[in-house]
Amino acid sequence: PDAPTRFEVWHQQAKLGSFAIRLLGEKNVSNATAVIALLHQLGHAPEDIARAIEEFRGAARRQQELFRDSRFRVFDDYGHHPQEIRAVLESLRRLQPGRLLVAFQPHRYTRTKHLLPEFSACFAEADQLWLAEIYAASEPAIPGISSDVLADAIRARGQSVELVPNLLHLSGLVRAGMRPGDVVLFLGAGDITQVAHALAAQLREEAPGRNDACFAELRRRLSTDALLLKDEPLARRTTMRVGGNADLFAEPASEADLSIVLQFCNERQIPFVVLGRGSNLLVRDGGIRGCVISLANPHFSQWQIVGDRITAGAGVRLKTLAVEARKHGLTGLEFIEGIPGSLGGSMRMNAGAMGSWLFDVLETIRFMDYHGNVCERAASEVHVEYRGCPLFRNHIALGAVLRGAPADAAAVRERMDGYSHKRWESQPRQPSAGCIFKNPKTIGAGRLIDELGLKGTRVGGAAVSDVHGNFIVNEGNATARDVLALIEVIRERVRAARGIDLETEVEILGEG
Repeated sequence: PDAPTRFEVWHQQAKLGSFAIRLLGEKNVSNATAVIALLHQLGHAPEDIARAIEEFRGAARRQQELFRDSRFRVFDDYGHHPQEIRAVLESLRRLQPGRLLVAFQPHRYTRTKHLLPEFSACFAEADQLWLAEIYAASEPAIPGISSDVLADAIRARGQSVELVPNLLHLSGLVRAGMRPGDVVLFLGAGDITQVAHALAAQLREEAPGRNDACFAELRRRLSTDALLLKDEPLARRTTMRVGGNADLFAEPASEADLSIVLQFCNERQIPFVVLGRGSNLLVRDGGIRGCVISLANPHFSQWQIVGDRITAGAGVRLKTLAVEARKHGLTGLEFIEGIPGSLGGSMRMNAGAMGSWLFDVLETIRFMDYHGNVCERAASEVHVEYRGCPLFRNHIALGAVLRGAPADAAAVRERMDGYSHKRWESQPRQPSAGCIFKNPKTIGAGRLIDELGLKGTRVGGAAVSDVHGNFIVNEGNATARDVLALIEVIRERVRAARGIDLETEVEILGEG
């Protein structure tokens, strides 16, 4: 799934915590809750459980994605009971495919006989359905029970189904029926899984990818420690949890690697963008053509404190810098604790909170131009503006020196705790990109949206937060299209009611 499924767990009338899993459907939530309960009883902290469980990608043949590109997605699932089938189909519907195509192989004659009415009704979510012959699993055939009988029962309910007596023909029939935007699901406990894998392999052969040659050449030039991926989903790399794929995704392992990527993109005239930790960013559903560069490698996440100065790489989280400053008895950086991003991304947008801007505490900055040359400059010499630093429109932040001031660590902690408390009281916990709009000169955007009664306004899975009007949250199944449509709803209402043209603060990238 592109976005995690989020839920709360309560224990003895008290909230234990908020959790997320990378799987869809209430059955997976139920299973995850059992695991959470066990770990809680064993003494693990809720926040530790939440971090661990969100990384779980599921078991083989349970919502297992075998193939994905800009055209199709193919899943394999072991479900062979009517309740399982219904649950899986309802879960995949949350992906909002163009169509949901389903191929099912019944498992055992006895199960088909005893649950025939239930089987006939459990495929309602399928837009197109293929039915293979029953997988016997060593059972003898039962006279009068066959996939043909099940197909008739399904048709009697008004749903079309195509019977496929020979499993060898199934892959070709499904492929012939596919259209761009489709999600394809193979269901059953038998050897239908082989057909699912065969179709996935065929799709990979059909479209090896327009970026294969670029990928191979860039991979050859980069160090072995650098990460390079093709058709990488970006939804999981942004805080809003929406958006399509990047043609190429590069994580350089050094400044030399970064320079190589930039030079390669210049040579091949490949467009590129730099991704921080994915906050303040909205990627459209069509994804990003060209190369997305991320400085998430540990090389760019190093920091050290000497006296009242912190030298940090672009990949270091602002929260880390604030906490380390506090531990070393330095004040002045408390306000950055709640900004959900990396130092580099925050330099690019001159991030701010609690009335302060990041450039207020920067002493020197290091950056690379688009030809791979490294530069250093005093922060005071760099022009900055509200939510922006023009220098980084054509340069990449590598790191900076931040200055603090000696202070009592307990006092710093108290101030930071106050900021944190204020933030959690005024900001939503659901996935978001941070503030969507820049504040107009006369009134805060959040207050303006609240005054117009727009909190709670929804488009698809996107909603204006009930906590803060300048946040749009992903309620679990939003698309970038939903978010963009909701942005326009807000702008039109504000323009009509107050004559104010709201300007987006969030950066919007990619193709629709």
